Amino acid sequence: MTYKKAIEYIESLKSAGMKLGLGRIRRVLSLCGDPHRHLKFIHVAGTNGKGSVSRMIQSILTAAGYRVGLFCSPAVSDLRDTITVDGVPVSKHDFGKITAELCSLQENMRHTKRLTEFEFLTALAFLYFEQSKTDICVVECGLGGQDDATNVIPPPLVAVFTPISLDHSAVLGETIAEIASIKCGIIKSPCKVVTSPVQHEDALAVIMQKAAEKGLSVNMPSSKAVVAVSVLPGFTEFEYDSMKIELPLTGIFQADNALTAIEAVRTILQNGFSVTRESIIKGLSGVTMPCRQEVLRCNPLVMVDGAHNTQGVAALVDTLRRLSIHNLTLVCGMLADKDTAGCMSLLAPFCRRVICCTPDNPRALQAQALADILKSTSPSLEVKAIDCPADALELALRYKEPLLVSGSFYVACALRPILLKHINDKIYTIME
Repeated sequence: MTYKKAIEYIESLKSAGMKLGLGRIRRVLSLCGDPHRHLKFIHVAGTNGKGSVSRMIQSILTAAGYRVGLFCSPAVSDLRDTITVDGVPVSKHDFGKITAELCSLQENMRHTKRLTEFEFLTALAFLYFEQSKTDICVVECGLGGQDDATNVIPPPLVAVFTPISLDHSAVLGETIAEIASIKCGIIKSPCKVVTSPVQHEDALAVIMQKAAEKGLSVNMPSSKAVVAVSVLPGFTEFEYDSMKIELPLTGIFQADNALTAIEAVRTILQNGFSVTRESIIKGLSGVTMPCRQEVLRCNPLVMVDGAHNTQGVAALVDTLRRLSIHNLTLVCGMLADKDTAGCMSLLAPFCRRVICCTPDNPRALQAQALADILKSTSPSLEVKAIDCPADALELALRYKEPLLVSGSFYVACALRPILLKHINDKIYTIME
């Protein structure tokens, strides 16, 4: 199967929507010889920071000389970006070949419903990691944890929890404790458990309880151990445990993510993995995170961020405040099931104008609806509504002010390549 045909097939699975449960993927993987049972895993769950921590863990272990698979979401520019080994995406040939194998199996599953898009990609990732002879795989939960397709794996070496907050409440629960309980489904004895140093107290209580029920302890690094923090656009520097860490990432919150990744890696030393301090420093210095407070240009600022809930937007606002960034032109689109008013109330004080757009997603909040919310909460703000994200960006490029694209990964990922082309081709004239 060609790569183009493979993408077309996977796109066709989107119509099935999102379905939780492990029955379908267990059936498919069993027909494939249960590739996931031949692999070692680090499993990452949480609301914000999953992608950053997962990539940091992969980068550290790769620097230590291991062959490391990573399955994460969402895709930024290409579906292959979600399945990598040592940072290199699965090849188009292998993507097409494994897709053909899974398609054939699905046709023979007469009594089992077809896989969803995410389940299909999860199965594809496990097959590719087994064929690639990985030493260890880092797997990011898609939604929740307990019934997420990735939780088909056997007990991981480490269950990692990034900050948990209110998101997807209609599916996961209306309180942080309820959501944390679902995410704790990835804790399976005899795994180690590591949590973010800034975990919400309600979530931490649940993590501690669920771990204790299985006779496990919880490793939680301390943010107080971080010293000499320096935050610049596209760069964060700090010291931790006598290590000078340089992250090519924006935001003080990335220091907390780095601590989580470091302690997660340290817990697998007992499993025969050797990771030196030099590997930690080298790995973190080379980590990349598209669409997470990603600075594409410094002067004037061009930033792309997929923050889509109040916790993520609060982290973005903290960075804007620390860097004294104001008078932004914001291109923003959000999904209808998010706390739009809460997110916009945080961002509005840093903006001169907002150009609202409609994300390419069935759950999208229409641009005019977003504009109406902004007009009612921030009447002094200049607000415009343009449905097409690309057209909204085109208008934004006419203003000679710092530019921020945010509100949804669907908008950030769609506009990032357009911005890069403008910058690289020197079309973005206000940056000359």
